[in-house]
Amino acid sequence: MTQHKDQRGGRTILLLIAGLPVTMILAATWLWYFVERGDIDIVSALGTANSGEILANPVNIRSQSFTANDGSVTSLDALEPKWTFMVVNSGETCDTACSELLYLTRQIRIAIGRDFHRIQRVMLVDAPSAAMTIVANGAATYETRPLKDIIESEHPDVLIWQVGAEPIVPEQHLAERAWYLVDPSGWVMMRYASEVDYKDVISDLKFLLKNSGG
Repeated sequence: MTQHKDQRGGRTILLLIAGLPVTMILAATWLWYFVERGDIDIVSALGTANSGEILANPVNIRSQSFTANDGSVTSLDALEPKWTFMVVNSGETCDTACSELLYLTRQIRIAIGRDFHRIQRVMLVDAPSAAMTIVANGAATYETRPLKDIIESEHPDVLIWQVGAEPIVPEQHLAERAWYLVDPSGWVMMRYASEVDYKDVISDLKFLLKNSGG
């Protein structure tokens, strides 16, 4: 009788073990479905003490079309899903604030360390990038250079895309001297002011990278 119970208990344990992967897959699928719909704020749910501002009305730009430097139509769908640092610039000049955001996001990506390959950078502009210039504040004067030259020499990983008519960030969330974090599924989810200590940003990002897997 005892042996029969032991055998039955052993089969039960084996069935539970065998069912774990299926249960985990179903749970993950359920969670991702509601995250995609925006019903679950995974950042708040995980309890991260984020240093950025979580956008109340996020926009998904995963399939949104942009114009690349060569004139072709592109989107985040054409890239490997990654966390994206997004700098938004208006006009034909990338001014000192814009230049500082490019530098800041570059340094943060480098400081992430071994997970830097899970992060990409995109600069969205509303003017043809070929005609754009960057203004750098020197010791006593301002220096103007073609944006293309600066990107090639100092920010070769940055993709410059021209936006169309569709909104990228809700107007109420647009801010000067700020950049945006886009999750791997394309949600523009958080805004970081340039004044936020880069160490705090790195802490946020390491938390998100750790808990997003991949």
